[in-house]
Amino acid sequence: MFHLFTLVSFIALYTSALSFGSLAFQFIERAVSDPLAYGGSGFGMGRNAIAGLIVAFPLYVFLMRLIWKETKGNAKNLSSGVRTWFTYITLVVVAGVMLGDLIAVVSNVLGGELALRFILKAGTIFAIALAIFGYYLHDLKRKAEDVFSPRAKVFALAVSVLALVFIVYGIMVTGTPGQQRAFQFDQRRVSDLQQISYAVNAYWQSNGKLPASFEDLKDQPYYYIQSVTDPKTEAPYEYRPFGSESLRLEEVIGDKIYELCAVFETDSSKTATRFKMQVPYSEQSWEHAIGRTCFAREVQELRKDAVPALR
Repeated sequence: MFHLFTLVSFIALYTSALSFGSLAFQFIERAVSDPLAYGGSGFGMGRNAIAGLIVAFPLYVFLMRLIWKETKGNAKNLSSGVRTWFTYITLVVVAGVMLGDLIAVVSNVLGGELALRFILKAGTIFAIALAIFGYYLHDLKRKAEDVFSPRAKVFALAVSVLALVFIVYGIMVTGTPGQQRAFQFDQRRVSDLQQISYAVNAYWQSNGKLPASFEDLKDQPYYYIQSVTDPKTEAPYEYRPFGSESLRLEEVIGDKIYELCAVFETDSSKTATRFKMQVPYSEQSWEHAIGRTCFAREVQELRKDAVPALR
């Protein structure tokens, strides 16, 4: 069992280290903007890191306590081949990480690309690697009769507190499970409205007019609509074409204007820093507040001169 505990403890160590680093990277990207960076903050990966830290780190602490008890006063377990080899492998890997990290820093300095975000990320990698290297180098020198030193206790407590802070702050940043669920529902609502908008556009291209209702969009071969009802409440989305009683003439200009409305659970301006929904650059805005939000849209005509004639 001692060898099994040792193997699992190293797996838990690697998982915890990767989770620490991944979460730290997410915090850095959230705090320090980079004009050259593309895309969102990738907090889907952040959630995985939080989950990894919640599961792996307590397991690692628990197993290390068992291993310490098994090696205290037992020179055979302390000098176990499995434990010794994995410790040396870990030291070599960590030393390589620190060396590579320093090389990357020097390379970026020479290339004139030393941004604050990069410095913080490099510092994070180096700090995690240095902590692991220092702990296991000290552990290799330990004797069977040695007791758990006050310095080691302080180090273990500090790392545990840091892990707790990372978990709590990570949940605050990424959102609670309830907030995540609400955002996913709103993502679905926006996706449904986008599909309806594409369908209305295709209908106008084929018929030269706006559909009177969702019924006109059914069973059409040129597009697909996943749903015209709210995924949670099952209430139908609102569609108001130009000329309807609810969309008066003085409110719009042109016969290609319509509105799509839905009731949302989150404010997209606030969730944008937590979650990123990737949309094409040319896509119209689907930003929304909490509650009922309507989007005014205009049918986009296909240009007849878009494709040059062959000669």
